[in-house]
Amino acid sequence: MYISMQCSDNTGMLNTEICTFYGIRYVPRFRSAVISTEHLNHEYVIPMTPQDYEVAVKQINEAMRAHATMIIIEQGLVCRGRKGEIRNVEAQKLKIVGV
Repeated sequence: MYISMQCSDNTGMLNTEICTFYGIRYVPRFRSAVISTEHLNHEYVIPMTPQDYEVAVKQINEAMRAHATMIIIEQGLVCRGRKGEIRNVEAQKLKIVGV
């Protein structure tokens, strides 16, 4: 499965990236979700509340049950950075759809 998302790097530049989606996990210490992809030197971080994370996981599960080949984050901004890099960004509410 693939994921398409609007990303912001450490300079604030926005771009859309399409990656192989391997999974998502929540890091309570940083109150952020981390999207795992095929990229080994950087990760995709989304500051969010635990409740919003659970909503995002349900949306991803729905897309998987529908046999989507790609999930698209239509609402929300993803921070792209080096492994272990966390940014101070406002919490995001995601809207995820499967296609």
